[in-house]
Amino acid sequence: RPVMTNVQWSFEMLANAEGHVLQVNIGHAHIVGMDKGHMPYSDHFQSVQRAQGTNTIYLSASNGEQGAGLLVVAELGSRPAAGAMGSNMAEQKRPPAQDAIKQVIAVDQVYQHAGGMDSFENILAIGVEPACEVSARVSGGCKTAGRVHFYDTTDPLNPKELPYTVERSGITAGTVSLTRQDDGKFLLVVGGTDAAQLDFYISQTTSLLNGNPGFQKVLSWTSKSLLVDAGSDSDYGAYQTMNFVQQTDGSLFLVGLFRSMNGLGSDYADLFKVDSNSHGISLTKKSSIKLKCEPSTCNFQAAAGLYIASPDTLLVYASDWEPHWEDGSLFINEFRPKFVGVGGQCERITPGSCGWSDCSHSRGPTDCIDEVCICQEGFCHNGDGKCIAYSSR
Repeated sequence: RPVMTNVQWSFEMLANAEGHVLQVNIGHAHIVGMDKGHMPYSDHFQSVQRAQGTNTIYLSASNGEQGAGLLVVAELGSRPAAGAMGSNMAEQKRPPAQDAIKQVIAVDQVYQHAGGMDSFENILAIGVEPACEVSARVSGGCKTAGRVHFYDTTDPLNPKELPYTVERSGITAGTVSLTRQDDGKFLLVVGGTDAAQLDFYISQTTSLLNGNPGFQKVLSWTSKSLLVDAGSDSDYGAYQTMNFVQQTDGSLFLVGLFRSMNGLGSDYADLFKVDSNSHGISLTKKSSIKLKCEPSTCNFQAAAGLYIASPDTLLVYASDWEPHWEDGSLFINEFRPKFVGVGGQCERITPGSCGWSDCSHSRGPTDCIDEVCICQEGFCHNGDGKCIAYSSR
């Protein structure tokens, strides 16, 4: 997974990004129960991750009716494996046949609510909890326990479960965050309900593929201890997914994704810097951004996740609560900075129009193509309507 040059800058380049819709054929995938059609949902998608350097998407799902927490594996075969994938619906009403669910894996038949995920290199970590009806959740009657499963994604379309778990008693496993420390050991952070408490675990070995790495809990952090950077608000959301991001200077960050107003408001991503000292762990809120998608195509309270496309580009993926059974597909939104194009290229389309007149000189080097001002080769749209040299982006 790429280490980023300037995490906060890359994060804030996503501010107010609008989702590019990817539609995935369900086909004959065995998914039942996720057809309620309205809130509050019991069985629903919960988190999204993209396998590094591929066009494979993973979605976790709670599914009491099917009797297991699920891992849904989808391949966007029509889309590039590198960089932003872009919408697969630009010129058609149906998703391409190769953009489809490839398999559905039962993660846990005891804990049927598969929740937040994180991926690091070829490892996917998934938190699971006991299924809980909405009424019990409101009254505080849900069983408080959890477990973290690990998958080897060397073959991204065929994840293989690894022969160990991290067990949790008295607290759930709603979010999971995974990264590697400078000493080669792995840092695992597991969040309880809405990530109000984060538990930090350290592996005893430097490999997650050669037997049980022996994760041991070393400390806990609660949102009451949140520090706030100057210029940032002090809100701490009900995070459904939290993903790690590393910076080249050794700094470590967490990005939390949620929708405000218990899933009825707006979609947000919050950035936290993680620091350790003699007193333990501190989280400092550095920034918060809002993202937008078309209604009924995504909800960060349902399923979202972060992807590091390059040392300077972050992407966010998000789905809605349930598949759209009426057209046999599910929606995934891809959020990218305005200057980022598809397939690792920069964005060359500007908001400028032309036809009756040439593109404005203020936009820089452009060509008028189909009445749209397009940056010339070697130039990129900077997100503010101007074409600048790629090297100066």
